[in-house]
Amino acid sequence: MAALRPSQLLHSSSSSLCVRAFTVARPQRHGRVLVSAEQQQEKAKGKPKNPLNTYRPPSREGASLRAEAEAPFRSLRLFLFGAGVAGASLATLFGLPNLIGALGGAPNATKSVAEALQDFAINIGSLAACGYFVKGDLEAREKQMARLLREDELGACQLELANGRMLRLAQTRGFARAVLVAGTPQQVAAAMADAEPYKQQLQERGVLVVPLSFISGPSAGDGDSAGSDAAAAALAVAPTAEDVRWRATPLRLGAWRQWFEQQAKLANKKLDQGLYISLRLDGRVRGSGVGSPPWAIMAAQLPPTEGFFGGLLDGMDGKV
Repeated sequence: MAALRPSQLLHSSSSSLCVRAFTVARPQRHGRVLVSAEQQQEKAKGKPKNPLNTYRPPSREGASLRAEAEAPFRSLRLFLFGAGVAGASLATLFGLPNLIGALGGAPNATKSVAEALQDFAINIGSLAACGYFVKGDLEAREKQMARLLREDELGACQLELANGRMLRLAQTRGFARAVLVAGTPQQVAAAMADAEPYKQQLQERGVLVVPLSFISGPSAGDGDSAGSDAAAAALAVAPTAEDVRWRATPLRLGAWRQWFEQQAKLANKKLDQGLYISLRLDGRVRGSGVGSPPWAIMAAQLPPTEGFFGGLLDGMDGKV
């Protein structure tokens, strides 16, 4: 074989480098993205990605975006009525000298007393009407923001599914209607027992129950303590793989209890009465109350999340 000259060797090595560079830089087909060496090593090790690390903590900016989505025309109303307030204020300010001049009998007054009073009354009325609507929208927005921030704080609480996956409550939005049942172990167990006849229907509607028994139950001297203890023992059984879409285990009960104590204080309720809160698919609070959730009404009102009507009736999320 004939020996290659130095120029041919340089050309050959350059061609090889170009081919290698093109091979590495060429994107793969079917939308696959090239990953770094560290990511390939992590993928080879089989480390699962922790969903808790992908959660973004609640912020006022995020709540503002959700508020705009819930009330898309509020900003327009604030702009229009705010402009009305500014216009009526200027008209009142500029019309005040005419009113003073007319009342004082100035020789150069352009309007009579009746005309000046009429214009002044119209400006004051417009200012009051526009200011009333602006104040109402601002107060409604503040209440809405407070509610959304409370819902975001609730969404930051952690839970564990029956398959061992740990999530934030907010990460169940879009595929689960969470129902939070809080109270003593006996109250929570009784609520779970009431839900058993409707379990299949509720599962078809995406209901995910989170039992929160962070309140001590009755003492051993009570007459019904045997049955209550049996119900509490049944509640203490860990959920099985079949309950992955039915029941979740709360983690870090201190955060859950703190949130429920704040809500009970706002509603003038007590935790030992037994409370429930049901959420919509988008994480908004649908309803709340004392005692056991109305499982039968939920099974009748909530639309299924699967099947032919799955996803079409998500906005019709019931009232309880």
